[in-house]
Formats: sequence, C-alpha cells, structure tokens
Amino acid sequence: MRKEILITILLSIFLLSQAEAQIGDIKRVFGMTPLTQLPYKGVMGETLIEPYASIYFPYKTWGNKLDMSYWIDYGLTISVPLAEDGDCSIFRRFVPSNGQYLIGVIDLGIMDYIRKYLITATLDGEFIDCLEVSVLGSTNTGVGALIKQWKIDADMVVTVYQVKPTSIVPIKFEDTSPQTRMNAQRIDTRYQIDETGHIKKIKETKYQPQDYMVLDFTGNRNIWDGKEQPLVP
Repeated sequence: MRKEILITILLSIFLLSQAEAQIGDIKRVFGMTPLTQLPYKGVMGETLIEPYASIYFPYKTWGNKLDMSYWIDYGLTISVPLAEDGDCSIFRRFVPSNGQYLIGVIDLGIMDYIRKYLITATLDGEFIDCLEVSVLGSTNTGVGALIKQWKIDADMVVTVYQVKPTSIVPIKFEDTSPQTRMNAQRIDTRYQIDETGHIKKIKETKYQPQDYMVLDFTGNRNIWDGKEQPLVP
C-alpha cells in the first residue's frame, strides 16, 4: 500500500512538472531557458547540445505571427500546417549585445521534419520579429537532411546558409535517400538584429550551382564548410 502511495505521489509530481513546462507566459519561458554564449553555430542535433532546454508553449501564444507549418521538400515550396492547438518549444536563449530585448530559438519539429525560428521579443514577452534559421527533413531511409542552418555572431549578425535545388519540380525529402544526387545552389544570407530586436537583411551571396548528394547534408557536415564558388555580382 505504501509503495502504491509513493508511486502515486511521484507520478503527481512528474505530471505537475510537465504542466509547469507547458506555459504561455513568454517572459517566464525565456527565463526558464539556460543562457548560451555568443557566437553560436546551429549544427545538426543542436537541440541536444548543452546548455539547452525544452520549454513548451502554445503555437498561438503570439497569434498568427509565426508560420506554423513544416516543409516537406528541399526547395521549401511545399508546406503542411501543424495542428492549431499544438505546442512548440524554446531550446536556446542568448543575451543581446546591442539592446534590451529577449532572443531565443524555438523548434517546430515533429518526428521527421524540423523547422526552427530565431525569435525576438520585448522584455515583457511581446513579439518583435522572427527569422527561419534551420530546416531538416527525413529521407526514405530515416536519415535527416539539414538543408538550412545558421550562425549568430557576438555583434548580432545572423547568417543563414541554404542549399536550394535548381529543379522546378519539387523534390520531397521522403522521395530521396542519402545517395540521391541533385543540382542545387548554395545561398548565404546575412541579417542584422538592431537595438530594438528587429531583424534586417543586409546581404545575400549566391554560389555557382553544382551537383550534391543528399549525404552532403547529413551527419556532422555543415553547409558553410562547402567549397562552392561565389557568383560574380
């Protein structure tokens, strides 16, 4: 009997802690997330690199400010909406070097597709701006292909790296394997987060299209390590 009571108490504590983690108070959500030092690189599996958290809050906390869908193709042309009443999670938080605002990264991931946003908010938790910084999809073998990733510097400059297929016919993640080849173009886009927390595009660099294997976007490989040749403006 005592054992059953103890189990019931422990289960209640667990359920309470889970409920506490799913909150809609954005200011509190940020406060519960450990700080990560800048500069920072968004690599494969970044949600599991210390220090990290998984603090859940409802998709609709900011109304319709965020596009709550996930991509199912390499060119990011086909999206599928997430459930209206679902949750997303913040897993990383930074301290801005140029102003008084909140900044962190949220994960809209489901089992096979992951989409991440860099989010800025006021100190009271009101939405300021967002930027899609990472996209991953699963191939038909279950291997994840990371075709968009990012970095943020100490001066609040964000660089987003993407490899976009040149094919006009969408190529779905589920229709490929790590050995699939495709012609694609690397695109690096730089943004500046200003002192008010707004994110402004400042530069885009396109590279000469070339053939890739999906394998190039798996494991610990990073887009920024590629040797592609920049196009002459």
